Amino acid sequence: MIDALRQAVERAAQQSEDEQAVIASAIEALLDADTRWAALLNDPRTPVALDALVSEALAEAAAGQAEEITGEGFGASDSSDDTEAS
Repeated sequence: MIDALRQAVERAAQQSEDEQAVIASAIEALLDADTRWAALLNDPRTPVALDALVSEALAEAAAGQAEEITGEGFGASDSSDDTEAS
C-alpha cells in the first residue's frame, strides 16, 4: 500500500462509524466504476458505438444543429436554461 493511501485510511479510521461507512461506500463505488469503464472500453462493440456517435455529431454539425461548447458551458446545470429561453 502506498503512503498516501495508508494516510487516507488512517484519517478515515479516526472518523465516526457512520462516516467510515460513507467513505467505504465511496471507495467501493469508485472501484466499481473503474471496473465498469474498463469493461466498456474493452468491449468489441465500443468502437462501433463510438463511430456511430461521431457520425451523428458530424451530421448535426453539418446541419447547423450543433453549438460550440465554451468555458463552463459543457455540463453546466444552467446551460439548458439558456437554450430553453431562446
